[in-house]
Amino acid sequence: MLAIKIDNPEIESAFKKYAKQQKKALEDVVSEAMKLFLDMHKKDDALVYTKKDPMKHLHKIKYDDDGEDLSDVKPYSHIEDSALYVHNLRRERN
Repeated sequence: MLAIKIDNPEIESAFKKYAKQQKKALEDVVSEAMKLFLDMHKKDDALVYTKKDPMKHLHKIKYDDDGEDLSDVKPYSHIEDSALYVHNLRRERN
């Protein structure tokens, strides 16, 4: 058994009001709130993913040259190594 002291009268009255609306005992409402709070902060539910090194998975941008000069309309045409470009952008952001 755990006893909880609530010093804030607003929080206490909110718990009492909610318990009355739900027709539950105040102890049950507080217990459910604590369970919900603890479940929200579990580390088990964290998103697990593998971070890949962009330098190992690089993909060079290749443009087809069909004789037409489109260098002024190709976005990011100055980039030769897209993986390195993104890698540097992420470093600058963080």
